[in-house]
Amino acid sequence: MNDDFYIGYQDKAAPMQARFVRRVVIGLAALVAVLVVLIAARQRPQPDGRFEFGTSRVFEGVLYELPVPALRVPANGGVATNFVLVGFGKHGLPDFARGSDGKKVRFNGSLIQKDRLVMIEMNDAGSFQVLGEPAANERRGVSESLGDVSLIGELVDTKCWSGVMRPATGKVHRACAVRCLSGGVPPGLLVRDDQGNAAVVLLAGADGGKLVYDVQWAARVVHARGELELRDALPVLRITTLTLE
Repeated sequence: MNDDFYIGYQDKAAPMQARFVRRVVIGLAALVAVLVVLIAARQRPQPDGRFEFGTSRVFEGVLYELPVPALRVPANGGVATNFVLVGFGKHGLPDFARGSDGKKVRFNGSLIQKDRLVMIEMNDAGSFQVLGEPAANERRGVSESLGDVSLIGELVDTKCWSGVMRPATGKVHRACAVRCLSGGVPPGLLVRDDQGNAAVVLLAGADGGKLVYDVQWAARVVHARGELELRDALPVLRITTLTLE
């Protein structure tokens, strides 16, 4: 008999067995490489968004607490910019900035931006200053109503979605989104068109105040109905009904 015989205490396997094992290992390695390429090719690219973590800028404008906390910065001859305001970590408008609604303020913070949604993380309490009453041209104008709408999308926390976390949607981000929304980060409705383009609409109560909702609905698909309005190009949906799909 010329069959190879395996001997466990030998340093090398028999020639026939060694060739067989070598072919199996090479084949498995090639299969793993192909699977890695196929899986990577099927992954969706992460959306753009940036968070200037560790970078501090000086911001000055008029602070408004409703319908969502925002800093209105006038533009010379153009549309003013409304920066949505959040606090450090998983928190909304910090306590040191509350009570300054309609006042002109100055503070240091970090910029967060994704597409047309811009935010400021207010992470330096010592820099916050109330400068007094704003001039007439610095105040917020009348909002533009776009009428009643019915939208279906994912309930997201706007801070993570704007670039602080990736991924910032879906089940993998749900626990984080629940904590952010619980901490007061403004909620948003992530909607997509037929081409897959995504946009977030900020959510508020029907009376223009803070929206009361179940934060456990984070990362789930909801059906929102209400009046859509623009505040200096900032889309805000005043919710009349919000239900799970």
